[in-house]
Amino acid sequence: MDPQHAKMLPDDYRAFSQTLEGKVRSRHHAEYASWYYSTAWNRRHFERFPEYIVRAASVEDVIKSVNFARLHGLRVAVKGSGHSYAGSFLHRGGLLLDLAQLNAINVDAEQETVTAGPGVTSAQLTHALAPHGLAFPTGHGAKVGLSGFLLGGGLGINCDVWGGMSTFNILALDVVTADGRLLHVSETENAELFWAARGGGPCLFFVVVRFHLRTWLAPKTILARSYVLDTARLKPLLMALCARRHDDRAQVMLVLGGAPGVPAALSVSVFCDDAAEAGSLHAALEMDLQPWLGEFVEQELGSFDPICQQTEQAMVSKRYRADNILTDAAGKVAEVLIAGMQARPSPATFCLLILRPNHEHADAAYSIHGRLSVSTYAQWNEEDEDDLNRDWLRGVFDQLAPLANGSYINEFDLESRSDEVATCYSADAWRRLQKLRLRYDEHGIFPGVSLLAADVSERVF
Repeated sequence: MDPQHAKMLPDDYRAFSQTLEGKVRSRHHAEYASWYYSTAWNRRHFERFPEYIVRAASVEDVIKSVNFARLHGLRVAVKGSGHSYAGSFLHRGGLLLDLAQLNAINVDAEQETVTAGPGVTSAQLTHALAPHGLAFPTGHGAKVGLSGFLLGGGLGINCDVWGGMSTFNILALDVVTADGRLLHVSETENAELFWAARGGGPCLFFVVVRFHLRTWLAPKTILARSYVLDTARLKPLLMALCARRHDDRAQVMLVLGGAPGVPAALSVSVFCDDAAEAGSLHAALEMDLQPWLGEFVEQELGSFDPICQQTEQAMVSKRYRADNILTDAAGKVAEVLIAGMQARPSPATFCLLILRPNHEHADAAYSIHGRLSVSTYAQWNEEDEDDLNRDWLRGVFDQLAPLANGSYINEFDLESRSDEVATCYSADAWRRLQKLRLRYDEHGIFPGVSLLAADVSERVF
């Protein structure tokens, strides 16, 4: 063990627990099992057991936990809402820092900004902003946590108009570093950490305890249309979508699989302030795509709630895995997906393709571009089907890998591909992220995703 780390004595743990406003449980405590199995939304549970779980009740608890871990050579993993397909916050050994209770929200309607804790969910933020006529590009699911979502980039509701990716609406953050300092981070203050926070995701080397965010005036009209498609139309439709000039106000998604009896569907939601203009945008898109579209169902949405409800209704199982690429190769991707989905082990599994504009993003750790975001959500119920679904998902994305520009880390298979996580960043961004890690966390207190597939000790060496 590194000589800087002090051997832990029983009194050290007791003293630590008594200083916290929140609570801590070790693996020897009777409540540990219930705490552990309630951490993750995904019911696979992962069987990666931290030595300690801290439920922080304040920023001071976070600072004390990081200092305790550093003193005793413990690695630290950080959990927001627990809405991670890979359970990326669950490591073997070390200390799990649970931030779910840090969920305060403070709206400044005059400045059109909001301050939010890392435990805030998408639904909580949306509902806090709504009375002020404001909105934010949250995750598409109500339970998606703000913290992990934003730090990984955030492919959010209407984000094409509102920043390109949701992470670019972060104005500043308050973070706790590996040496226990509380720092304010922005474009002008501790700018290197600000760069890393916007896209670094589970590879980050500090704890975000507060987000300072730009908000937007809520759209007065959200007009959605959905079309049922035959899979034979998927390839030409995708190619036509990627070739046409895209209006950012239209959120265009294709679903392959999903609803029983519906092999594929196109969903278009237009966000704007004028109902007639929304109808015109739909009409223009339909005219361009007429050879592949049939009848549609139209719905005027009064808020983001129906979008979140639709997402929740699509997640029908107990056990999940996901993988993702960003790509420009629409036609070839369609061929791989059609064949792959026909062979999927679970009929509940579906693939979501989201049309992406060609944004020029600000310089940040988030640095991957592609005309299409392609995510596949494998879902099933029985434990004895885990390997079957894992291998199928891996096989499909092995075929898609040569077509990828990179991947969106929030939906990347961090368990099977933790050694490929660099593909979620540009080469320059990945090198820069690693240099910053060595500078700000030289002893490896925050291990990132490197431990997800390995059986390792709980101590830092």
